[in-house]
Amino acid sequence: MTMGILLIMFALIATIVSGWQYWTIAISEKQQKRKTKNGYLPNFASARRGFYVMTGLVSLASAFLLYLILSHHFQVDYVYRYSSMDLPFGYLISSFWAGQEGSFLLWALLIALMGLVFIKTAGQFEAVAMLVINGVLVFFLAILLKASPFELLSQTPPDGAGLNPLLQNPWMVIHPPMLFVGYAAAAFPFALAIAALIRREYSAFIAKALPWTVFTSLTLGAGIIIGGYWAYKVLGWGGYWGWDPVENSSLVPWLTTLALIHGLLVQRKTGALPRVNFLLTIFTFALVIYATFLTRSGVLADFSVHSFQDLGINLYLVMFIMAILVTGVTVLRSRHQHIQFQELNLTTLNREAILLSSMLVFSLSAFLTFIGTSSPLFTGLVGKPAQVDTSFYNIVHIPIGIALALFLGFAPYLRWESTNNLLKTLLPSLIFTIVSTAVAFWFGMTEITKLTFTAAAAFAFWSNLFVTVKLFRINWLISGAPLSHVGVALLLIGIIVSATFDTAQQFVLERGVPVQVMDHQLLYQGVTPAVNGKNVVNIRVSSEGGNYIAQPRFYYSEYNRSTMREPDVKAGLLGDIYISPIEIRNTAQTASNAQVLRLTKGETKQFKDMQITFDQFEIGEHAGSNQMKVGARLTINSGENTFHAIPAVIFDGGQNRSENAEILFNQAGKQQKITVILNGLDANQKTIELQLEGLNENSLPITEAKELLIIEISRKPFMSVLWIGTIIITLGAIIALLNRMSPPVNLTKNNKEHYHDTIKKVSELSN
Repeated sequence: MTMGILLIMFALIATIVSGWQYWTIAISEKQQKRKTKNGYLPNFASARRGFYVMTGLVSLASAFLLYLILSHHFQVDYVYRYSSMDLPFGYLISSFWAGQEGSFLLWALLIALMGLVFIKTAGQFEAVAMLVINGVLVFFLAILLKASPFELLSQTPPDGAGLNPLLQNPWMVIHPPMLFVGYAAAAFPFALAIAALIRREYSAFIAKALPWTVFTSLTLGAGIIIGGYWAYKVLGWGGYWGWDPVENSSLVPWLTTLALIHGLLVQRKTGALPRVNFLLTIFTFALVIYATFLTRSGVLADFSVHSFQDLGINLYLVMFIMAILVTGVTVLRSRHQHIQFQELNLTTLNREAILLSSMLVFSLSAFLTFIGTSSPLFTGLVGKPAQVDTSFYNIVHIPIGIALALFLGFAPYLRWESTNNLLKTLLPSLIFTIVSTAVAFWFGMTEITKLTFTAAAAFAFWSNLFVTVKLFRINWLISGAPLSHVGVALLLIGIIVSATFDTAQQFVLERGVPVQVMDHQLLYQGVTPAVNGKNVVNIRVSSEGGNYIAQPRFYYSEYNRSTMREPDVKAGLLGDIYISPIEIRNTAQTASNAQVLRLTKGETKQFKDMQITFDQFEIGEHAGSNQMKVGARLTINSGENTFHAIPAVIFDGGQNRSENAEILFNQAGKQQKITVILNGLDANQKTIELQLEGLNENSLPITEAKELLIIEISRKPFMSVLWIGTIIITLGAIIALLNRMSPPVNLTKNNKEHYHDTIKKVSELSN
């Protein structure tokens, strides 16, 4: 038994002791009246000491794991699997959370550290809430004993397996910890909800829970945004959000957190929706653990490139989800009849109605995304697991996005009771919205759905921009919400414009031969080997605006046993130039009748009079220390004839060469020969690209050897607007959090009048 495992065991004991002490406080009214000279209850002191000891032990265990990684103790299985001697210091640090065991330890550490702050701020909710937090930590520490990052190998390898090359990126050093901060923070609104229900202090819950809920939304949202930016800059498929099930599993609790924030604002002002808010709090934390279950259970292994293998902890995760739901729903049900609330005033268009509508939109989005994400699990219960097509998410979220944007546009102008002269107040925003929509139409956006989406997003942008400027002049702390809404509007505009006007084409570049692509001239200058193995492809890009060297990366990864591609992104204010390498080939000049075909494993496509099926990959043995052969087994049906072919690519020290397959058959009384070339493959996506030559008698002879680069180049307009929107969302959330943590803004009489007159005066901005 290693020191790390002992530290986790003692931390588990300390957590149980602390939880027991908090339990005795929670059930004993008499003990709550006997205070010590320091003003604390005797059991509070011991309960806190137990939590402090646990936090110290988890911190020591984390520091010990980090020491093992930095000092290359490859006898530790986790260190061997996720680090190596040649990793830079920053990526050695990220090895800590690269695997499941380390990320669970990070999660437990973050909850423990946040608990130190929570103890000081929980007030009357401390006993019950900290009992819940200790219960959560018992789960994580039990997981760490079942799947420990400190397990030893029977022998000490000379080097580690290394870190996935895709994770060797600065954004991936930040992305997972930020997500786990959000996951950890989600435990505290849940704990406060249970405490408020048990203590019957339903209104006091709002002031305590709202800052934690905003913090959860801020960090979880920032983690999702960083992950999207990493995907855009590194993965090379040209997008930032692919509705991958693992990506969605983080999105769902973020959406319910946003719904909860709006619900708490309604409850704080009107006294309405307390039951709904308690239910949202419970479901949000359950969804966080459910996201972990989907990611780590192996359920999504065939549907997501992000999923982990099963560590045998599925039962633990399912039991924890059930414990959260059963505990939360049972306590809520027991207090259901005693929770007093006010009816919402929905007879007029007011702020209550808009906030409630926003809650419904976020909840609907979360529900539909949850259903789509969970489809492999649900369908697997009755048959073969299957997932919904990504078009499902796009279709259902277009009306959701339009509705959300409209609500955001109305929100800053509405008051709680009723709003007078709304049309007059909205007039400047409506004028700017019409102009913005006309500009979009002028540039070629003619589809009515997209125009409606754009108009709604523009309305949200102008409305919130005007109000943000006014509120910022009064007190910048009260501008957080409309500023975030400005960011959401820009995000929506960036999404719809980039999707509408995105253009992409594939080209074959011959080394040293310039090619005109769109309004750029591209010159392939060859490959530069890199020390880290990520070979750089050099492409000179020339245009009237200037010249630059695009440097996408193309290399073979022993870790993934596949070819990896990283794009070059030239960011601009109005759009990005996105160049992604597909294949580098040293081959003879491509015949004029060559055809390209893409297939996914198991897929059959009709090509001319043939049906071509990609059956599976075939991995050959290493021909040498740096060589690997990867083939694609194909079944080709032509009339009554069936052929099998295995074109392959041989990876040799970063250089690739093709091993072609040839098929001879008779067609219309003439012998026909087809050469099948494996242009490229992606083991993660289980896709291949084939090139077929010699499909007719007019084939040109293969002559001079050439070095060819196949690329996809795309122009992505308004991507900068999208990313600026995400930054503004985050900035607005930070301001809102600071406002929740600060004393209430004490406006002077003049400022109050100025504040209430703000909406009226906004209309003057356009005059």
